Amino acid sequence: MWVLATSKRHLDHLLCSFALGAELATAPGKVLQEWAANGQPVPDQSFVYKGIDSSGHSLKPIQYKDLDLKASWDSFDPNHALTKQGIQKFVADYQSTLRQSA
Repeated sequence: MWVLATSKRHLDHLLCSFALGAELATAPGKVLQEWAANGQPVPDQSFVYKGIDSSGHSLKPIQYKDLDLKASWDSFDPNHALTKQGIQKFVADYQSTLRQSA
């Protein structure tokens, strides 16, 4: 199984995806520039993501659900508000990258 960590919005998001062993991560240029400015740190397995918002308040947990990953792909329901928002943001980031390189 391969893990894709998409649309990392902050340096801690990117570092967490590294610590969790994601094979591929996407992030806006500003996050990659911040990572480079900090010496391109790669966290070890003891890295702990601190889920806080810009005001320092804890983020609301997302309910965890066990899934049978051996089930047929069409048995999964991908419809979720956060998934839709994430896909829209990912597409917007990708389109922005294309416009910048044109």
